[in-house]
Amino acid sequence: MKVHMKKRNIETINILLVLILVVGVFAVGIFTADQMGAFYREPEITTAAKYAGTDAPVLRIATDYDFCPNSYYNSKGKLSGFYIEVITEAANRIGMTPEFMTDNWPGCREKLTSGAADVLLGLEIFSNMEGTLRTIPIGSDELNVYGKTEVTSAAALSGKKIALMARSVISSTFDLNCEYVEYYTNTEILEAVENGDVDYGICHGAVAEKIIEKNDFHLKKGMALMKSFPALAVQDSNPQLQEQLNAALKDMAEDGTIYRLKTKWIEEFTKDRSFRYVVKNNLAVYSVMLIGIFTLFVITLFFKTAMKNQNQYITALLDYQKQLQDSNEETKRANLAKSEFLSHMSHDIRTPMNGIMGMAGIIRKNIHNPNKISECLDSIDMASDHLMSLINDVLDMSKLESGKVELESIEFSLDEELRYVANIMEPKAREKQIELHIDDSGVMHPSFIGSPGHLRRILINLVSNALKYTPDKGKVLVKITETSKDACKSDLEFKIQDNGIGMSADFASNYLYEPFMQENDNVRTKYQGTGLGMAIVYELVKNMQGTIHVDTKPGEGTTFTVVLPFEPDERQDAVSKEQTHATDIHGMHILLAEDNQLNREIAQYILEEAGAVITTAEDGEQAVRLFSESEIQSYDAILMDIMMPKMDGLEATRQIREMKRRDAAEIPIIAMTANAFVEDRKKTAEAGMNAHLTKPLEVEKLFETLARYYQP
Repeated sequence: MKVHMKKRNIETINILLVLILVVGVFAVGIFTADQMGAFYREPEITTAAKYAGTDAPVLRIATDYDFCPNSYYNSKGKLSGFYIEVITEAANRIGMTPEFMTDNWPGCREKLTSGAADVLLGLEIFSNMEGTLRTIPIGSDELNVYGKTEVTSAAALSGKKIALMARSVISSTFDLNCEYVEYYTNTEILEAVENGDVDYGICHGAVAEKIIEKNDFHLKKGMALMKSFPALAVQDSNPQLQEQLNAALKDMAEDGTIYRLKTKWIEEFTKDRSFRYVVKNNLAVYSVMLIGIFTLFVITLFFKTAMKNQNQYITALLDYQKQLQDSNEETKRANLAKSEFLSHMSHDIRTPMNGIMGMAGIIRKNIHNPNKISECLDSIDMASDHLMSLINDVLDMSKLESGKVELESIEFSLDEELRYVANIMEPKAREKQIELHIDDSGVMHPSFIGSPGHLRRILINLVSNALKYTPDKGKVLVKITETSKDACKSDLEFKIQDNGIGMSADFASNYLYEPFMQENDNVRTKYQGTGLGMAIVYELVKNMQGTIHVDTKPGEGTTFTVVLPFEPDERQDAVSKEQTHATDIHGMHILLAEDNQLNREIAQYILEEAGAVITTAEDGEQAVRLFSESEIQSYDAILMDIMMPKMDGLEATRQIREMKRRDAAEIPIIAMTANAFVEDRKKTAEAGMNAHLTKPLEVEKLFETLARYYQP
C-alpha cells in the first residue's frame, strides 16, 4: 500500500511541476500581449461640455477630422482626440459651450478666415496665416520625414518629390531643392508615399504613427525636420477671446490637466507596441521571467531524474520483496543520496536565482541609472551562466550513466582546441589575478583524429576546477606532452597543476569521482558547483580509453594527469593554418526557419542589427517553399531549427538538397537547435547541413559561422 502511495505522490508532484511550467509560460505570454496592447482600449472623451443646454455663449470651433490622435472620428463615429478634450475644458473655464465643425485642414483655415468659426485647433505658433492670433502652445510634436527607406539627412531630399500639407509654412521656410506636392489631409500625404506617387512625406510624428498603424503602411520614420508647437488660433479682430483662452490654458498647464490629457492621448495611445520595442524596453523583466521558467524546467528535470531512480527501486521492491528484506541499509543509503542530491540542487539553484531576483529589484529602484542597470545585467548574465553550467553537468551525467555517449572520430587541431579552452578560462584567471599558462611544446603533431568535443569538456572541467580552488594571485599550469606508441597511435598526456587548497588523501582516493561529492560543505558554499564535474571527467576519460591520476596535498595544491590515445593526422603535418575569425555579415541574405515566435524574433533582431537581410519561416514546410520559389542564389545561407511542426529541419534540409537547381546543393544550411549531443550533430551532418549551432545562441559564434560561408 505504501509503495503505491509513493507512486501516486510522485505522479502528483510531476503533474504539479508541469502545471507550474505551463502557468509560467502562460504568464510570459499574457505579459507580452498586455505590453503589445492586446488588452488596451481606445481612449474616450471624459471631459463633458459644462454649459451645454444653457444660455451660455457658443464657441464655434473648426478642427481637422484627419488628425488622430489630436482630432478625429473614433471607432464609434464620435469626434474625439487630444485637441477636442483640451478645447472642451478650456470652453468650460471661460463659460462657453463648444460647437464643433470638421473639415480638411485648408477647409478649417477657411472657416476661421470667413468668420464661420471662432477658433481653429492646431495652428502652429510660427504659422504665416494672416489675420490670426495664436494662443500659448497646447503641446509639442515633431515634423518628421516618412518614406519607404529611412532618411537621416536633409540632403537626401534634394531632387525628390515631397508631400506636405497645403499652405504649410515648411515650403516657404525650407529650400531643400526638392519638388513640394500639397495635399489636404495627413492620410493623403502618407498614402501618396505608400503608393509611390511621391518619394517622401512630411507629417507630425504622433499623427503619422496612428495613420501608419491603421492603414498598415510600410513606411519608416526618418529625421525630424523641425519641432512643432500647435496652438489655438482666433481672428486678429478678437484679442479678448485670445486672452480668455490663454488664461484658461495657463491654468490647465499649472494644475496638470494638459499633461494628463497629453499622456492619455499622445504618450499612451501612440505608444510603439511592436514586439521588438516591447522586448527591448522590458529586457530585465523578460530576463527574470525566462530564467524563472528555465529554472522550473531544471528543477523538473532534476526531480524526474531522482524520481526515476526511486521508481526503479520501487518496482524492484515489488518484484523481489521477499528476497530484499535484508536490504534496509541499502535503501537508507539510496534515500540519503536522493535527499542530498535534492538538497544540493535546491541550494545550487537558489543561489543564482537569489542573485537574479536581487538584481531585478535593484534595477527597478535605479531605472534612471544606466550604469547601475548595466552592472545588474552583468550580474544576471553571470548567474544565468551558472544555471546553464548546472544543466550541462546534469545532462552530461545522465548521458554517461545511461551509456548513450557517442564518441566522434574526426580531424581536429589541438592548437585550436587549446585556444578555445584558453579563451574561456583566461577571463576567470584575470579576475583572480591567477597566472594561467598552457604549454604544448611537447606535442609533435598539430592535428589528430578523435573526439575533440569530449576532450574540450575534460580540459574545461579540470582547468575550471584548478582556477576555482586556487587563491588569488596563484598559478595554474597546463602542460601537454605527446608520446608515440606506433605509426598510427599517440598518447597525449595532459598535466593540470595548481597551487590551490588541495585535497585530503582519503577524499582523493575514495570520493573524488563520485557524483555530487565535495570534500566539505564549507568548500561547496564558497566555491559553488554541482559536485558532478569530476564524475563527468572520470566517465569521459574511461569512455575514451584513457587514464586519470591525481596527486594532491591540503594547502599545497593538486596535479591531475590525464592520458588519452589519439591518431595523429599525418595529412595535416605540413600544413600551417591561420584561423581568421571574421564576423562581418552586413548585407548577407539569410532564410531563418524557427517555429518558436520568441526565438524567431530574437534571432531576427540580432541578425538585422548586424546588417543581415532576414526572411523568416515558421516551419520546415514553409522554409522549403520559400527557397523553392526564390530566385537562384537569393539567399546566402539558411539557419534551420530542427524540431518544428509540419516538417522538421532534417527533412526540410533533405528536400532542399534534392531540388533540381544549382544552388540547392551549395547553399550553406546551418542547424540552430537545442539538441547538443554528438549523435545530434551526426544527424544534421547526414541530412546535408554544413554546421551545427546550439541554443542558447552564442552571438559571436553565430556571426563567425555565418561569415565563414559569406562571400559578398
